[in-house]
Amino acid sequence: MTGGTEWRLPAAEYLRRIGHTGPVEPGVDCLRALTGAHLRSVPYEMLDALDGRRPALDHPGVFDKVVRRRAGSTCLEATPLFGRFLRDAGFRVDLVSAQAWRVNGQWAPRWDHLLLLVEAEGARWVVDVSFLMLTLLEPLRADGREHTQSGWTYKVAEADGHPAVLRRTGPGGDWVPVYRFDERPLGPGAYDWIVDYHMAADDSPLTGSLLCSRVVPDGKLILMRDNFVRAENGHEQIEFLANAAEAEKAISEIFQDHGHLVEKAVDTWERTRRSRRAPLPGIG
Repeated sequence: MTGGTEWRLPAAEYLRRIGHTGPVEPGVDCLRALTGAHLRSVPYEMLDALDGRRPALDHPGVFDKVVRRRAGSTCLEATPLFGRFLRDAGFRVDLVSAQAWRVNGQWAPRWDHLLLLVEAEGARWVVDVSFLMLTLLEPLRADGREHTQSGWTYKVAEADGHPAVLRRTGPGGDWVPVYRFDERPLGPGAYDWIVDYHMAADDSPLTGSLLCSRVVPDGKLILMRDNFVRAENGHEQIEFLANAAEAEKAISEIFQDHGHLVEKAVDTWERTRRSRRAPLPGIG
């Protein structure tokens, strides 16, 4: 992975950042605890990129941002770093690319999401620690069976020729893809192009608006433009944000314990709302 073999990840600092105080060992219980701790502690955000600043993808740079400066991250930052941490802890980990399924019933145009495939106790687990929308809230065993997480049911099955994470739309409902993934491991630098794409492409789905989210104990809080989604216990509620005061309240909830990000995020929400016609640089 990016970052080189010379750099040693300061594990104790990382654990303090995510609030994990239990044992660290290559087992399923530990994998579940570490993943949950990271998801609840590190929000999804791209504030620097919305200001036109290209994110650093090397492990030391991401560590400084996420751990020492207590910022959030995107999948391009948090996922490889978390994979490096798991590998140092004794897990077998592959970083792979994924292609998201859009609400319009089509695959995203590019494979620009990152996932981890982790081996633990003789099984393979799909791990996602940075995605804007509702997705896995804990590791998902890739065994084709149904697994329920906080009211949502997921499974790994084939979709258009690739393994995919599917979510059931409701009791007895249809299975809808979250994303499909490529099982071939990515090497250093293999995903740098994603930054170039989202920093420059007019068709990037993540430009020009504030997008942020954070996992909570029973689900996820998501802000997309003027919509605040509260997805908890298998249900979703959407609130329209009519003004800056309402946006600040939602943003403060998403950035709980990250007060230093709130003012910047509110300013970004107001600025991008006024200027939707001119897309701003973003990150997928």
